[in-house]
Amino acid sequence: MNDIDKLKDLRERLATETKIRNATRQLRDHQESAAARASCDATLEESQRRISYFQSEIDRLQIKIQQQQQQQQQQQQQQQLQLQLQQQQQQQQQQQQQQPPQSSHHGLQPSEVERTASTPMSATSTHSSFSDPTAQGQEGPGPIELISEKPVSIVDLLQSSTAITTKKVTYKMRELAYKLDVEKKVKLASEKLEQLGMAAKDGYTESAEKTLLLKRALHKYQGLYIPGEGDDIMATPGTALRRPMTGTLNIHIVGVKQQTNAPTRYAGPAESMAVVKIDGSIKAKTRMARNGSLGIRWNEEFEIPVTKASEIEIMVCDRPDNITIPIGMFWLKISDLVEELRRMKVEADNQAAMTAGGVHELAVKSPTMTVSRSASTGAQGDDLVDGLDGIERWWDLEPNGQIQIKFNFSKDVAIRKRPSKLGRQGAVRKRRDEIREVQGHKFVSQKFYQIMCCALCNELFTGRGAQCDDCEFACHQKCAEKVFIKCISSKGTEDPDEAKLNHRIPHRFETFTNLAPTWCSHCGHMLTFGRRHKKCSECLVFAHDGCSDLVPDHCGMPAETANKLMEEIRRRQLSGRPPAKHGRHPSDTTGHENPPTSVKLENESLPTPSQFAQAEASSTTQEQELQEQVQRLSLQEQNKAEQGRLTVEEHALQQAQEQQQAQQAQQQRQQLLMQQQQYQQQLQQQQNETESPTQTAQLQAEQAQKEMENLRMEQAHIQLQRVEQERAQQYQLMQQQQQQQYQQQQQQQQQYQQYQPSPQQRPHPMMPKMPTPSLKIVNKQPSHPSRKYGMNDFHFIAVLGKGNFGKVMLAEDKKGGELFAIKALKKESIVKQDEVESARSEKRIFQIANKERHPFLTTLHACFHTDTRLYFVMEYVRGGDLMMHIQRDRRFGERRAKFYGCEVLLALQYFHQNNIVYRDLKLDNILLTLDGHVKIADYGLCKENMPYGAKTNTICGTPEFMAPEIIEEQPYDRSIDWWTFGVLMYEMLLGRAPFSGEEEDDIYDSIMDDEPYYPPNFGRNEQALLQSLLMKVPHLRLGAGPADAEEVKAHPYFRDVNFDDVYNKRIPVPFLPKVSSAKDVSNFDSEFTSEAPGETPSDYRLNKVEQDLFKGFSYTSPWAMA
Repeated sequence: MNDIDKLKDLRERLATETKIRNATRQLRDHQESAAARASCDATLEESQRRISYFQSEIDRLQIKIQQQQQQQQQQQQQQQLQLQLQQQQQQQQQQQQQQPPQSSHHGLQPSEVERTASTPMSATSTHSSFSDPTAQGQEGPGPIELISEKPVSIVDLLQSSTAITTKKVTYKMRELAYKLDVEKKVKLASEKLEQLGMAAKDGYTESAEKTLLLKRALHKYQGLYIPGEGDDIMATPGTALRRPMTGTLNIHIVGVKQQTNAPTRYAGPAESMAVVKIDGSIKAKTRMARNGSLGIRWNEEFEIPVTKASEIEIMVCDRPDNITIPIGMFWLKISDLVEELRRMKVEADNQAAMTAGGVHELAVKSPTMTVSRSASTGAQGDDLVDGLDGIERWWDLEPNGQIQIKFNFSKDVAIRKRPSKLGRQGAVRKRRDEIREVQGHKFVSQKFYQIMCCALCNELFTGRGAQCDDCEFACHQKCAEKVFIKCISSKGTEDPDEAKLNHRIPHRFETFTNLAPTWCSHCGHMLTFGRRHKKCSECLVFAHDGCSDLVPDHCGMPAETANKLMEEIRRRQLSGRPPAKHGRHPSDTTGHENPPTSVKLENESLPTPSQFAQAEASSTTQEQELQEQVQRLSLQEQNKAEQGRLTVEEHALQQAQEQQQAQQAQQQRQQLLMQQQQYQQQLQQQQNETESPTQTAQLQAEQAQKEMENLRMEQAHIQLQRVEQERAQQYQLMQQQQQQQYQQQQQQQQQYQQYQPSPQQRPHPMMPKMPTPSLKIVNKQPSHPSRKYGMNDFHFIAVLGKGNFGKVMLAEDKKGGELFAIKALKKESIVKQDEVESARSEKRIFQIANKERHPFLTTLHACFHTDTRLYFVMEYVRGGDLMMHIQRDRRFGERRAKFYGCEVLLALQYFHQNNIVYRDLKLDNILLTLDGHVKIADYGLCKENMPYGAKTNTICGTPEFMAPEIIEEQPYDRSIDWWTFGVLMYEMLLGRAPFSGEEEDDIYDSIMDDEPYYPPNFGRNEQALLQSLLMKVPHLRLGAGPADAEEVKAHPYFRDVNFDDVYNKRIPVPFLPKVSSAKDVSNFDSEFTSEAPGETPSDYRLNKVEQDLFKGFSYTSPWAMA
């Protein structure tokens, strides 16, 4: 449907809705009952909201169509102007050609013509740019585009005050369709229980009533849905982190209004109650209350402890004739509620920071202001800042009405024990699980946090599953071994003996708009609601547009049925196949039903087994001789080609020998065929003389043997031909090389004669080499020859740190006496854990840091390798790491933490500008120089080729610093660096970790569920910065946008910072580390420095293939010259 058709449809809907509103007004005037008038008022209010929605969509489409028309007109005008300019230029050229050259003052005429020709265009462009504000988006689409781009949470879409938008309509339709599907299944299960004689009458009745309500609500929103205009709900915050929550839920149910009560036989108002359910279990009920002029009022509060709960459902019920009938429903995810509470707190803190005083007031805060603020925020910082202790709103009641509820949730964090002191933690890199190859699929164990559908058995599952790394085929782990569908990326040829299913009926895929919960039949993910996907018109198989081509052609047959058929076919093939003696099964050429059995019987009663064995042995030996000859010839040629000693005469002799050998091989082949024919004639004579009942089996065995011999001879012949072709190609290459060498020798001789002071006799052109001493001197004398480093060039003094693959040691250059920090990595560990590319990537990132010698990044002096280790020779930063200093000082002051944070911020910005994600920012990896500035070290976990929008999924980092999306095993982007930057700033400001635990799993749970603790006297700007950086939703995190580090720099916390002065080190440093001498290592952890420097001996020896992985690793920086 194009825009014009949508506009026509919307106008028809608007006209219909306007008639409904007018008719309702007339009806209200004739009503005498207060309840009837209240019902008409509710209908009028809802109708007005629908009219406003239709009118806004019509205005938006009209502006869009006008802009398209204006763009077309502008393009046409530009084309006409270009044609006019071309015509004027052509006329001008013709006039210049016709007129003779005149005086110099006429030379101004062309420029005047050009200026006059350009005047209409500039005037037109100015007019088109400023005369029509609609073209610039000043009146029409400007506000609409801003509203659509503003982040809207799930909780916002559930509020009655939120205007009807395409996003709200799409979300409501998706949720209603999913809820309706669940209730239908519950209703079906209740029916089955009743058929079995079990009591399930109440569940059946309730499900039936709820199904009717959901159908009415879904029908209401379907009337508002605009095809093709639905926004992607998966982009809204909170959907990727919907985890079960544990804590205390506070619910205050105030009342409902504009509801539609159930009909009753009595004239009085109906009585209603509200039922609170947590994950389907009833937890609380309100009292029965009658409907009044203001609706139904309860004003009841409930405090409900929940354990790993997901959903809150509140159902409003009437009880006419003592029968409970649901009249409205409302449901909300607890994780969405928690995220909304957190978002509102962050927004309030940011707004407070933005409206604070000037720069001086931000730097120096009054104690009274801080204390008063801390009293309103609370000790844990979990409550709202705007004076409320929860969220109280009017919520949409489906299908009709509004319900006023106040929610608050306190997470249970008392179980986790927080350590009082910061400590060192090593980084982790989770390797990929073992790959299982089945039918070309490379299945890897994957954890899914959304509901998936197995592509084999079509059952829903969540948690661990198997997914192909190439085509993204998803299924249960138990179903991965049963998959019979070949992967599209498998390059292997088909096996003729492989079991196949002859059901080859392609699907008839049609495009449809998804309005119900359905799953893709290939990747297993739920299809996006309100979007266009593919559906088979015959068997109702659903798939994404990109997955429809990967669905197998088994239309009309479920995957599980096809799998059972394939298993039965394989079982019968295995049970009917005898053990083969020669690698292949004899072919059936006689048409008997059971040829394998006949062959087996015949092999037991052959009349002349000795002759058969002798013939087979002779053919086998001759075949082996041919293969040995081919191998000898190929080896001889390889040896000669490597040594480079083939000349034209040798090649001619060799070619003659090869021809003789080929003729001999041909003769041997003919003799072998003659013997084969004689042997077959003898067998035929014996068969004619002795008429045995097993004659058919003999013929089959003879034909099978004949086919085997023919196949072997053909293979040998093909191999000989291939060897001859390779020799011919090598001979041509040798001739080309000799010609090139001859031409180079001539050129060198000419150059040599030019450089000689006196003429000399020209040498013979066939000389193998011509010395050119003068040219060699010019080419091999750079101004600063580079120096190659090795182990013998350094004297190791102390150990500075240790990691997963090696250690960092302080070393002294024996030649110049300069001190370096040398990082030694074991090749054995790198090869075994498949980290070769990671080591090469670390070298490339060092080179990027060397490119501009960034002031806050450690640089590389050189790198080399031995048989057992890799070595990075880095600059030695003598002040130690920040972890050592914060353990001494317990915490940094505000000025010191801000100083270090600004320098780290610029280092991260440089990485991101070069498309690098650091991924391991922590106090251990930040070193302090003697002049008081910081430098980031250890680039082992960096990821290259990560511009804005790019994502990766490697699980790595230090547990306390991991972002939530990494823990969730979801693809992540470079915004994880700003999460780790937030954790770093928290530790520097408060001297403790924001998320911690005794075990690694406790740390991960703390990151996903807990909120950081902010003390009462903590600064406003500091808390606002940390809350913005530690947003659990990635795209709402500070710095996650395309501006990257500029967003962080613009925060009020950095308002008084001149980052140009920071980069050029103009700001006075807050702290200077102390050293007693150049070799003093007191600023490093004594756990490492107490160890004797040296290398641990290793018994592991790498083979040649493994050593070749490290070729080209050596490097020397441009400034490291002799």
